[in-house]
Amino acid sequence: MTKKDFFQNTESYIIHLLEVHTKVTVQELCDTFHLAPSTIRKKLADMEKNGLLIRTHGGAISVDANRDEPMDKKSLINIPQKKAIASVAMEFVTNGNTIALGGGSTVAELCVYLLKLKDSLILTDSIIVANLVMQNHSLEVRINSGIVRGRTGCVVGPNSGDLFSANHADKAFIGCDAFNLEHGACSANILVGEVERNLLMCAREKYILCDSSKLDRDSISPVASLDEITALITDDEADPDYINKLREAGLEVYIAPVFRAKGAYRDRGI
Repeated sequence: MTKKDFFQNTESYIIHLLEVHTKVTVQELCDTFHLAPSTIRKKLADMEKNGLLIRTHGGAISVDANRDEPMDKKSLINIPQKKAIASVAMEFVTNGNTIALGGGSTVAELCVYLLKLKDSLILTDSIIVANLVMQNHSLEVRINSGIVRGRTGCVVGPNSGDLFSANHADKAFIGCDAFNLEHGACSANILVGEVERNLLMCAREKYILCDSSKLDRDSISPVASLDEITALITDDEADPDYINKLREAGLEVYIAPVFRAKGAYRDRGI
């Protein structure tokens, strides 16, 4: 997406401004878009109805300031499940691959396994992931450009998808904030969802790493539908009935055993 295209999408640009500044005023938006205050107020009202921002007197503030949990807090939640999922995900990686990695604590667990990978290229939208995999000097690491989200380390913005448009990956692994039958993988942040989708779509094989607590939930920004995903990797605490529904919908699902050795199984209904 070019700056011009991004700017022409009013909602995306307002969200971008909130991402950078946390709040904006009606007058600032009038000056930016050369629109009347009544038009801007109507746009903000519509966006608030859709859960994209919170209106204030004379402007709006970001809904994401309190929604995004810092990575260090996320990394303490469901640790055994995330480690198990990362272990299974590593089974799909081989030396010499070009691998696209999203942000998030489950992908960060995968990075531990990637420290043994050889002669591979890593594409990522996360400074946290980049710092982790850079410890392996056998890997070439490329990170996209944009604005770093201080709480999560994800890099977003108008040109944040350029790296993934210019490169093709063998496999992509991203986490998500929610996963459901209707929308597939979802993000709690629109800009993060946008760049993670670009990252995912640059790969031949697309894997979603999602612990069972996020299944059958919805969030604000759909990232990838079921028919766009190669496979979902979740843990063995997932509801068997819901896993069967996902499989009946045509999705490949791998179950990571949390307290057992590395591996995955799909045909035992657990």
